Amino acid sequence: MKYCQICGGEKVEIHHIIFRSEASYLANLPINFKYLCFKCHRGKKSPHFSKEVDFKFKRELQDKLYNIFKGKKYYGEEDIKNLLNISISEVLRVVNPLKIYKEGYYIEDIILRLLGGRLYLEPYEVEIKNLMEKFM
Repeated sequence: MKYCQICGGEKVEIHHIIFRSEASYLANLPINFKYLCFKCHRGKKSPHFSKEVDFKFKRELQDKLYNIFKGKKYYGEEDIKNLLNISISEVLRVVNPLKIYKEGYYIEDIILRLLGGRLYLEPYEVEIKNLMEKFM
């Protein structure tokens, strides 16, 4: 039995961290799920009504992905399958538009795709990124 990952409640729904409308190819990937009770999923302080909660969940997923894919710059389809514990057909849906190099798929491209095409940065991180781009 699954329990709410926020309050521990028993009756849970699957919340898609990256919404299906943002990236339908992530709809069946367990890494994109958070189990929430109705109140935590649809209440006033839920990811559907609070930008802060939504950002928090997406940032947690982003950090988790960087942790999973640490250590190498490139990954093959079999690596991705094993790391995310998904089928090869699901891997192919994820990597379909990505450029493949002789070493495999680039880590940043994989993570960006698994986040629906964008990174989730804190305001100070955006400032640092903009400053770095300005001086490069």
